[in-house]
Amino acid sequence: MVDKRMKQVGGSLAAFAVAAGFAVALIPGTASAAPGTITWSDGNSKFTRTVSNTNPVVGDIVTVTTTFERTGIPVEYIYNIKDLHPACLTPVAGSAKMGGDQVSLDTSSSDWVKAEFGITKYPVYPNINPKSQTFEVQYTVGVNCARDTPLPTSMNYGGSLGSGTYANKGPNITVSSDAVSTTSITDVSGAQTGKAITLEASVSPAAAGGTIQFKAGDQVLGDIPVAANGKATIVWTPGAAGSYNIGATFSGRSGVAGSTTTKVVTVADQPTTPTTTPKPSTGSF
Repeated sequence: MVDKRMKQVGGSLAAFAVAAGFAVALIPGTASAAPGTITWSDGNSKFTRTVSNTNPVVGDIVTVTTTFERTGIPVEYIYNIKDLHPACLTPVAGSAKMGGDQVSLDTSSSDWVKAEFGITKYPVYPNINPKSQTFEVQYTVGVNCARDTPLPTSMNYGGSLGSGTYANKGPNITVSSDAVSTTSITDVSGAQTGKAITLEASVSPAAAGGTIQFKAGDQVLGDIPVAANGKATIVWTPGAAGSYNIGATFSGRSGVAGSTTTKVVTVADQPTTPTTTPKPSTGSF
């Protein structure tokens, strides 16, 4: 039997099954990898799309795969595929593969990537090998992604039996809200004018990433990278006595929101050294 259909949006025979764990509501900042899979059919063509992590945080890399199969004759050759993705995801250079082969991508649009293949390179047979072909591409989750909002993915493709256009098939990607952070400044005592002191700020949860900007009043002292222990330090030499509002602002890092704090540091004048007046010489006999 020859498959004469021209695939269209939605496919009259479309049906899908979402893998367990596909949609999981999580407390902000506690996201963990939750793979999602969806399968549908159009005529004798079967498609399976998998997203490696449907609940990523900003900075994560997710892998999206689409597997093509045939449940009846004839053979179909895959000519091209357009992977549809949220515009806030950025394709990872060199990550695209088809049938295990690295392929080049057209990335001229912000919400899709497209790969073109030879017309006889990637066949899908119903009864002999290869019985499937899989397209794979990776994306980096951007800071401009909406949080806690399902973002649709899908794909279109062209083959020897026609073209398939599928809107919002999925799986959806829901970027989790950034975890809340707190920033604190270590107490400072004994500060004096003209003497260098070390200011230390700590971020919780502690991990490397982001920077802390230190300020003394309106004066920016510097932006210091946060170390693995969540701390950053800077040396400050106050020029005048008085009370200073020392600020520490954490920029945030992948999956963790920024935060800020202030602490009043009192700077005293250095004590003066008393001077002694030399006694006049009495001479000698």
